[in-house]
Amino acid sequence: MQPKPFPLLDIGVNLSHESFDHDRDDVVERALQAGLQAMILTGTSVEGSVQAAALAATQPGLLYSTAGVHPHEAANFGIDTSARLHAILQQPQVVAVGETGLDFFRDFSPRPLQEQAFAEQLTLAGQCGLPVFLHQRDAHARFLPMLREQRDQLCRGVV
Repeated sequence: MQPKPFPLLDIGVNLSHESFDHDRDDVVERALQAGLQAMILTGTSVEGSVQAAALAATQPGLLYSTAGVHPHEAANFGIDTSARLHAILQQPQVVAVGETGLDFFRDFSPRPLQEQAFAEQLTLAGQCGLPVFLHQRDAHARFLPMLREQRDQLCRGVV
């Protein structure tokens, strides 16, 4: 008896990006034909998270989304960002916090701002009981200690 295969999921889909405006439905259809059973659309900013959640709501059970601020966008993490993300995370199709983490390779946002945004999103994940969709590039030495600081509050995650 052969073991039953795991469902095929794509957890890092940028389907809400404007480059898919002309063929988004075709992309989803091709994914289904290839055996994909679900897609998780990635939120990388508050606005992007709103867009991903709205798109995911159009195909329940197939499309899901995350809500978060990517480290490249951490300089835009404002005083109300956590509250805005928290509101998005209450929607049933939003299943994780992220994409969040640290990216010290390109440093598109200053490192202290990346760390602050990452810490706030880890706290948010713990408060909401949701997993984290993590990003780490050339930041291992700081990334792991920050995760360890909050690991007891986190349920799970993927890097």
